[in-house]
Amino acid sequence: MKPELIDINQKHFKASFRYNKSNPKDFGLKEVDGKDHYVDKNGDLWKNEILWDSGWGNEYGFVRLPEPNFEQLWILLTESNIENNLLGSAELLTHYPNELKEKLQTLFNRNEKLNRKLTKRLSHLELLNHVTNHSDVGGKRPEQVDAEYREWKKLKDDFDRLKTESLWKRIKKL
Repeated sequence: MKPELIDINQKHFKASFRYNKSNPKDFGLKEVDGKDHYVDKNGDLWKNEILWDSGWGNEYGFVRLPEPNFEQLWILLTESNIENNLLGSAELLTHYPNELKEKLQTLFNRNEKLNRKLTKRLSHLELLNHVTNHSDVGGKRPEQVDAEYREWKKLKDDFDRLKTESLWKRIKKL
């Protein structure tokens, strides 16, 4: 099945930085009466979303509707040159832990070095910076939760290994 296309050159996220914006008007958005979304001057719809934390707490922001699905978020993370798309997609990808784990396992199991650009992009995924079990743990046996934790830990270790190999190869060339 072919993923739905998404325009990587269009902003799909709007957010404050260091809490410099705190209401829809600051983003050029108007509230739609009786709805839980907002509209911009082009008629595009936006949904309020608490987004990334860059050290000041979770930023106030919006995601363009329809909200991107997993594959579209992955494309925004790995291909878009718009910073808000990179940060927003990294944040929302955590809503798809099973798909994300599978995608990363496939990528890392190839055992190929990660180029510098991809390394930088993937480093925005919180789960590759801190070992946490991102899987749903409700109703699972402790052994299963532990096994899933070890899978997430392996992903972080694989990322660190592939990233480090790439770094060492660049240093050796100097």
